[in-house]
Amino acid sequence: MNNYVPFLKLKTGEIGALSTLDGQIKSSIVPFIDLPKKDGMSEDVFKRMVDKGARSAANHLKQFPMFFLDNFDIDDSLKIDGDHNYGYVLKTFGQLNYAPVVGLDRAKGRNEAVFKAKEAGQLVANTIALRLQAEDFESFSLVAAEIDQLLNRGKGLFSHWILVLDNRVCADVAPLKRASVLAKFINDSATANFAGIIVAGSSMPPSIGDVTGVLTEHDHSRVEIAIYRALRKQVDGLKLFCGDYTIVSPLYSDVKLAPEVMYNVMTAKVVYSHGDIHYVARGGALRTHPRGHLQYNDIFAQIVAKTFYRQPAFSFGDQFIWDRTVSTGVVVTPASVLKPTINAHISYMVRRFSA
Repeated sequence: MNNYVPFLKLKTGEIGALSTLDGQIKSSIVPFIDLPKKDGMSEDVFKRMVDKGARSAANHLKQFPMFFLDNFDIDDSLKIDGDHNYGYVLKTFGQLNYAPVVGLDRAKGRNEAVFKAKEAGQLVANTIALRLQAEDFESFSLVAAEIDQLLNRGKGLFSHWILVLDNRVCADVAPLKRASVLAKFINDSATANFAGIIVAGSSMPPSIGDVTGVLTEHDHSRVEIAIYRALRKQVDGLKLFCGDYTIVSPLYSDVKLAPEVMYNVMTAKVVYSHGDIHYVARGGALRTHPRGHLQYNDIFAQIVAKTFYRQPAFSFGDQFIWDRTVSTGVVVTPASVLKPTINAHISYMVRRFSA
């Protein structure tokens, strides 16, 4: 599927998932990357995160045509050197080939920082994304003036505008109804101004407990795919892109708990996508279950026995799952399981998924 856009956080596991993709996949997709939210983030913590992220992007994203970069989840009240935090992001990522993002709900000075950076020659890409949320695309007439203002401000600076219609967590959304809302917004808007339209969303809530109970396996329907399919039937002649948050909820954020507390409450879980489904397998608490972290190996063994498993040669992630159907001495953790399973998801969406 060459019109697929994965939405990821600028975190070690998720960037690692991108870096281990097959070269042909890397050259065919443009990932959308959000800075991750952390509780109690200070100016120094933010700077260290962005500095590390820029080095990681320089090392691991070179083979991608481009990537989008947003600070959507970062509190606008966080100032860096007296200015909006996105200004520091634009400066730090410097000459990397990434597209900045603007929106209608951004703080004063946030969007202007993008245009000023481009005018100052700090941005290489001529592509920019306009990211809208559900409340924005309910009625085009209500936001038309704001959109025109942004488009006019970017004239002569950016040659390609990408419209992002972000459904965020949409597990409880009626797909046909939402697709109709999106179709009306697209048809009412001046779509000629946009080189592409990304329709994104996720069916994964921040807590896995809202999907399935402990010691269970569950087929979780991907509503974002149902929305995209329905929209394709209503909108003709447009370059639509299908976006998802892979297997991670867009509302997920790191929980600060002491390790001894965290492993008492955290359970082993693995998400493996196939068809229009997230297969979710969940074990027991990592500290109290007799198998502990070896539950991951047990779940991997369950997956490779399923008819939907795509075999080890399919991707780095599928190979990882195959290799750890038994204990290898390498402990799988909640953090380390994300790199291979996100890699497997993206590989599936590009190589086999059909909308």
